[in-house]
Amino acid sequence: MNDLLAQGVQLMVLGMGVVLAFLLILVAVMTGLSALVQCFAPETTGGKPATAPAPEPAPRVSPHIRAAIQDAIRQHRAQR
Repeated sequence: MNDLLAQGVQLMVLGMGVVLAFLLILVAVMTGLSALVQCFAPETTGGKPATAPAPEPAPRVSPHIRAAIQDAIRQHRAQR
């Protein structure tokens, strides 16, 4: 039983080491690729930034319609 437990711990350490090595290699490759992209295709600083179109103003609601909507909401809430 003790030998089986030792093998389990050894396998766990080996698996965690492989995952850690893979992640470290992945970080190194991503950092290298980022530096490579920045070297060959730098971000442009010229030109004007894109702006979103201004939202249209909300249409005005007449006081009679507003009162009708408020009454309808009150009636709906009273039915619950």
